[in-house]
Amino acid sequence: MLDMKELPSIRALRTFLVVANHLSFSKAARELSLTQGAVSKQIAQLEQQLGQPLFERHLNGIQLSSIGLRYLPQIAEALEALQNATASLRQLDQVEEIITVNVTPSFASLWLIPKINGFAKAFPHLQVQLKTGDGMVNDISTDNDIIIRCLPLAKHYENATLLCYESLRLVASANLLQLRPIRHIDDLANHVFLPQVTRPQLWEQFRTHHDIAFPMDFYGVGFEHFYLSLEAVRNQLGLALLPDFMVDDLIAEQLLFNPLNSAMTSHYGYYMIVPHYKRHARKVCVFTQWLADMMGNSQDHIS
Repeated sequence: MLDMKELPSIRALRTFLVVANHLSFSKAARELSLTQGAVSKQIAQLEQQLGQPLFERHLNGIQLSSIGLRYLPQIAEALEALQNATASLRQLDQVEEIITVNVTPSFASLWLIPKINGFAKAFPHLQVQLKTGDGMVNDISTDNDIIIRCLPLAKHYENATLLCYESLRLVASANLLQLRPIRHIDDLANHVFLPQVTRPQLWEQFRTHHDIAFPMDFYGVGFEHFYLSLEAVRNQLGLALLPDFMVDDLIAEQLLFNPLNSAMTSHYGYYMIVPHYKRHARKVCVFTQWLADMMGNSQDHIS
């Protein structure tokens, strides 16, 4: 291991990055609020310390040397790591605990994020770190404290609690319905349906649920997540099936519409998965109780 005295200073490395970015000592000096001479001196001292030239000097300017090209990305990554570590420490200065919650992207963007400010105000010393994931959870021995997934209804999921059954709304934009109103089930024949690529069976279930005999016209682009389908609906690309607790507020505000008041229960549910050894941790109990209260207060979804 190198002696700390042999390592370049943070200031010298920062100067190297700025000069490499501009390929100009004068422009780097302006950004760093230094004289051009001071910048040139720092680079010269760094090169002397490394025993390698970082730049090639030419009459019409400078270029990174082959050594400089190799050194630059490693130093950029190292300084970024230092900045991240320092920023994280400062942000966590007033935080007593951290809880990591891993949720599906649509659950995060369409339900959790709009409501998470209430949790932050109620529990200011407990910071929630949100991560996203999808599909089955095969390994819960990770840094996640709570995992929320939409899974086929079953009783065999280990360490899982059913939060709610999935009930889907047929949704459309106001402009689309003005162009092609839907007053009867047969009016759906005039519309395009947005494919759900990970669960194409939902539209087949919808067809059976409403006893639809006419061919269904599907849009040429499929969408993996509900939040993508929602954006497609807003852009008047077609009709989508979206979970009620994610869109009912938008329907109430008439930002979206549910033609025919169509609702359909899928064969899926939203499960909260907590590793057994974390189940009784205070932070987990606080968040799971808040989650149950929020979902229960908004729509009687808790099973």
